[in-house]
Amino acid sequence: MDSRIKIEKKENRIEVLIKAFYDEKKQKMLLVWIFLFSICGLSIVTQFFEDYEQSLKIVFGVYVAFWLFFEFKVIYAYRWRKYGEEKIIIEDNKLTLIKKIGKREVTQAYSLNEIKKIDFFKDHGVSFIKSMNTSYWNINKYHLALHLENAVIPFAIDIGNKDAKKIINELLKFQK
Repeated sequence: MDSRIKIEKKENRIEVLIKAFYDEKKQKMLLVWIFLFSICGLSIVTQFFEDYEQSLKIVFGVYVAFWLFFEFKVIYAYRWRKYGEEKIIIEDNKLTLIKKIGKREVTQAYSLNEIKKIDFFKDHGVSFIKSMNTSYWNINKYHLALHLENAVIPFAIDIGNKDAKKIINELLKFQK
């Protein structure tokens, strides 16, 4: 099993901890990209204070909107890769998913009765978009999913098939 994954079992509780995938070289490249991209966006922002036609300022505004979106996404990816972890906890007849970056966390809890099955996450996206979404700077490479009545909740980011099978088996064994 990958060293990023830890499974702890107690009498009435199982906890799976998955630390974010981290690659030192890619992380440094991402930091350089953030720095250069920030300079690029800030240089466009400064142009709002110059004397340009209104239509050109609209172009600047649209550019800045896209810039802010991608700036947020890449900074989030950088922080996730460096500090991120997921926890899957089953206890007291509920399954809790916790996605944590540093001290901030998002928690989702589901009754075991709500969960129809725990299985591999099947992404039916277009191959180009799928390849873009699985790059190092994007945090969308989910491997597992909770199937509820009207929703599919993906989790377990950047793990291999072997580890995904092991996690599913451990969760299903404990669920019974």
